[in-house]
Amino acid sequence: MTMYREKRFEEIKRLLTERKELSIEDIMQAVGVSRDTARRDIVALADSGAGRRTRGGIVSLTFGHTVPSYSERLKLFSAEKTAMASRALSLIKPGGVYFVDDSTTLLKLSQSIDGDVTIYTHSLDNAIALSVKSDVTLRVVGGKLNHHGRFFFAPHSLYELSHIAFDAAFIGATAIAQDGVFFPYADDASVKATLAQAARQVVVVSETQKFQIQAPYLGFALDAIDTLITERPLTAAERAWFAPRTELLAANA
Repeated sequence: MTMYREKRFEEIKRLLTERKELSIEDIMQAVGVSRDTARRDIVALADSGAGRRTRGGIVSLTFGHTVPSYSERLKLFSAEKTAMASRALSLIKPGGVYFVDDSTTLLKLSQSIDGDVTIYTHSLDNAIALSVKSDVTLRVVGGKLNHHGRFFFAPHSLYELSHIAFDAAFIGATAIAQDGVFFPYADDASVKATLAQAARQVVVVSETQKFQIQAPYLGFALDAIDTLITERPLTAAERAWFAPRTELLAANA
């Protein structure tokens, strides 16, 4: 039993080094244990200094100190992200005009969109995913490619975006704090600020782990959010951050 537990811990620590964050479900699947055992393993590993406990999982001790690259985040395509993308998809209606942001969760949304809609995006990966959808009118916002974030930007694109009354803008947050939604690049933060002003509905799609991350550039204040989609229901303290009018949708509700 002891050896099995040690081997289990080695595997969990290996995965934590690779992915930076693990949910209880990730651990259950990876090492084949029950939910209660996964919770006990998280407590033991956190107590030993191998990671930091979160609500529903464990993160590496360096989690939140740096913003992972798009390619690193793409490796973390969890069931939670798929469920959040499905929740976002339910907000897209035939004939609508939408903006879909550069986010791994919103890449899953882009892969799922079908039908007569118009989609604007500055994401290289979203554009590739949507290019095979014959019924979708795809508008790619051009400019210089940011290879780390995999999005395009040009200053004139802000003017173009500001004059489109999007039915909704789906935005993936890098970091969320009480004073707003933050991003790692000034150019991208400007795009998000413009969308928050132009769209009829601002939909932020974010895992609650983003409440623990810091990023340098403010996109917009929390009261600009019309709908927030997360992987789990917010705690009372987290809900207090947001305006009463903001609709809070949990993918696992």
